[in-house]
Amino acid sequence: MGKNVLIIEDDENISKALEVRLNARGYQTSTAFDAIMGMQKASTTPPDAILLDITMPGGNGLTLAERLKASTKTQDVPILFLTASKQPELRQKAMAIGGAAFFEKPYAFDYLLAALRASIEHPNVALSL
Repeated sequence: MGKNVLIIEDDENISKALEVRLNARGYQTSTAFDAIMGMQKASTTPPDAILLDITMPGGNGLTLAERLKASTKTQDVPILFLTASKQPELRQKAMAIGGAAFFEKPYAFDYLLAALRASIEHPNVALSL
């Protein structure tokens, strides 16, 4: 059985595209379209990794990541951040929270996939891409 990835992304097209591409590569996926649902899903069944959008309804992705890292259930789950924002300080903030990787949209899926694999295999190592 493949590794479980929780996709927390409010754009349904992006979420679906990630889901299809990851499923085709053997990952099991679940999705949440806002921070509240994302926290509930991650807490109920902690995934092997989380793809987390920074800007979404129901809360900021950075705030959600802080909550996930503060929870004993999800503190060790690698978080890969996705954002359409071009604010340079976001990368610093995301990595300071404990992010495993940071991608600006549009991103190259091959790099995202490589970072996802690496973060699952080595969950306590932040990737510099």
